[in-house]
Amino acid sequence: MYKAQYKANNAYESWTNIGTYSSESEAMNVAMKKKNSGALMVRVIDRNGSVVYSG
Repeated sequence: MYKAQYKANNAYESWTNIGTYSSESEAMNVAMKKKNSGALMVRVIDRNGSVVYSG
């Protein structure tokens, strides 16, 4: 399980969940779409709570 999250306006706000996905690639695709649509920051977290992507 992978979670995709984003911050919309500034670095000090809390992370907002986009969704939970079964594969890393699926979570990455959703995170990148959110980033391309204007999110300030995105990240993908694995089931252990480790960040596998941040951008």
